[in-house]
Amino acid sequence: MTTTHAAGMSAPLRELLDPTIIQQINRLDLNPGSRVLEIGAGTGHVTAYLARAVGPTGGVVAVDDDTTHLSPTAVVDVYQRDVAADPGELPGGAASFDLAVARWPLHRLADPAGLIDQMLTRLRPGGWLVLADVTDTEPCVYCVAEPGDEDLINAVVRRLYYTTLAAGRTGRWPADAEGLLHGKGMDSVCLTVVSETWTGGGPGCGVLAGIAAHAQPTLHALGIDAEGMDRFQTLMGDPRVALHSVERRGLHARKPG
Repeated sequence: MTTTHAAGMSAPLRELLDPTIIQQINRLDLNPGSRVLEIGAGTGHVTAYLARAVGPTGGVVAVDDDTTHLSPTAVVDVYQRDVAADPGELPGGAASFDLAVARWPLHRLADPAGLIDQMLTRLRPGGWLVLADVTDTEPCVYCVAEPGDEDLINAVVRRLYYTTLAAGRTGRWPADAEGLLHGKGMDSVCLTVVSETWTGGGPGCGVLAGIAAHAQPTLHALGIDAEGMDRFQTLMGDPRVALHSVERRGLHARKPG
């Protein structure tokens, strides 16, 4: 199994997409002995899940720009590559993987279509591609604890959304990823957009609180003072608060053969 270390800023951010990726994988035929390429392995949560799924006869190649959060094992090989800045050549040869998984890398992708091409080349016939990112739909507040709380939550979340999350500007797969994959001859293309209501004290609001805590210097520079930050953290634990979650996009497609 992979070893997960403290991952700083990336940990709460990546928690947004781990469930979406795992849900996509669970819809596919991933059998013991399979080989998997994972782009953006991050904290290693999905990597460990994949390693359990493929078992001792399979293999997972985990790629990230910061590999200190991962440890190689008999099943997991770890590669340090900054695919956001320069995709270069991904590990593995042509038709060498049964599944390729890639999350948004938290930075602007220099060549998202080219990176997808590399993953498709490395898939065996019948292999699956899974992509995940966030949409450009802002979260919105449904219920608050006190007058004025809605304005504060919106102020913090919008600043997070367009700086740390960077939705709609950086770190996203092409908007028409479905059409791109159809154009490349992939079949069984399926897009899922996931959202729900997050309640204060729940895991979703906990993720937002974690992101805000790590981004406090950025938020302060954007006008959120210490009192506002403290209040935001309190609200994310208050069950009277409810908001529409960050939307996550999951896409899977099969290479014919």
